[in-house]
Amino acid sequence: MFSLMFKTVRHLLLRVLLPLCVLFSGAASAKTVKEILALEEAPPGVVFEILAPNPQQWQRIQPRLMDAIDSLRSAFPDLDIAVVSHGNEQFALTTENESKFPLLHQGVRDLGESGVDVHVCETFASWSNVTAEAFPDYVDVAPSGPAQINNYVAMGYLLVDQFAF
Repeated sequence: MFSLMFKTVRHLLLRVLLPLCVLFSGAASAKTVKEILALEEAPPGVVFEILAPNPQQWQRIQPRLMDAIDSLRSAFPDLDIAVVSHGNEQFALTTENESKFPLLHQGVRDLGESGVDVHVCETFASWSNVTAEAFPDYVDVAPSGPAQINNYVAMGYLLVDQFAF
């Protein structure tokens, strides 16, 4: 009975709180990549919000994300860029799923080597009993994805939420 109640509460949290996290993660200042590319001067940085309903979405998002980052870096070579993944898609980045999503993991490693920080949300992971240790070293486990986004926005980064469903 306790297990059923826990699943019901967890389901409620996923349905109600996750959309609220998106709402309060700074979306009011969200820009599109096209809008950022139209700027005459580089912003202090750009943070991409990734939020999707399942792990397979990260793999589908990756080519568009990489193209967007390449475009921004072409226009603004020294631009600071970060990625925050804080939905079910983040579970594709666990060490256990590396063999299932090898191109995704290699892409995230490549992002790190190019100076792009990739974060996942420890709070959301904990709701599925996934610990910070489940993620490889090349993924930063932030205590809260929405708070991580807000920290970047507070530093003047522009939020791109085109990859949040």
